[in-house]
Amino acid sequence: MSEHVTSFRGPLVVRSPNWLGDAIMALPAVRNLRTMLVEDQLAVAAPEKLAPLWEKCPFVDSVIALEKPKNLSHSAKQLSDGKFNTAVLLPNSLRVATEAWMARIPHRIGYALNGRSLLLTHSVPAPARNPARLHQRYYYLDLVASIFGPGDPSLPKLRKEPTTVSGARGLVIAICPGAEYGPAKRWPVENFVAVAQHFIATRKAKIVLLGAPVDVPVAEEFARQLPQVENRVGKTTLDEFMAALVTARLVLCNDSGAMHVASALGVPTLAVFGSTEQQLTGPMGPRSRILRHHVPCSPCFLRECPLDFACMKGVTAEAAISAAETMLR
Repeated sequence: MSEHVTSFRGPLVVRSPNWLGDAIMALPAVRNLRTMLVEDQLAVAAPEKLAPLWEKCPFVDSVIALEKPKNLSHSAKQLSDGKFNTAVLLPNSLRVATEAWMARIPHRIGYALNGRSLLLTHSVPAPARNPARLHQRYYYLDLVASIFGPGDPSLPKLRKEPTTVSGARGLVIAICPGAEYGPAKRWPVENFVAVAQHFIATRKAKIVLLGAPVDVPVAEEFARQLPQVENRVGKTTLDEFMAALVTARLVLCNDSGAMHVASALGVPTLAVFGSTEQQLTGPMGPRSRILRHHVPCSPCFLRECPLDFACMKGVTAEAAISAAETMLR
């Protein structure tokens, strides 16, 4: 650690990304701060909906649940009450920098993007593209490393408090058919249904659908085609969602926040990629596998496919069943 880092000693707050998947990908960077600042209090400020995730992190001393994330003055007041000496701002938004500036936190560290450099005391140039460090985790790791020194890129462990899926006997498979970003990231519902039907017929599997409130329509379509599944989409808190994932022997999902949470919890995770790029946002856990059908236009990163959805339609239910059978051995 460089000598000037001593000026950052004292209570430190990390401003979490606002998306669940991005928050998971920021875990290594926050864990590294804990390792480097052993004697200092480390807090994380996050939208209230993400607070349960950060509370599962043994390397975080306290979590500030931002109760009104759209109310700038209210969030700034919550940060100010913490009397922090330093803020590490992982999101790139002007709003997040303004939040920390209004809270009068003496040291404010973040990337020099979106015209916010004047609000930062330590404005860090965005890292150059590096083929060996394409994954989003490195974007957060490099921000921390630029000030505090290099650290460990591995995924830290979370506290796990499993509960039992109601009525479960034997094999439980969790299916997360949604993806908040848009339909271009969603594998066709009928493919998810076909996989579920296979494991119900061959292994008497218990199928539970999980996801956020925005995923309710796709889950309802799934349940119409296969009524015997347990549909808990939009009906769980984040705590309950994580507990249900831990109960499952396998999670089948899209590139989504659910994928990142399942992978971080160490649950075998089978994810279907289409419009996005696994090298950038793939799951970080060791028990994860990707299914992908490459086409010339992917990754396009669009919310909706303007063509024939060939990248997703090219991943068959049979391919998913084969991969899942292998993972369940």
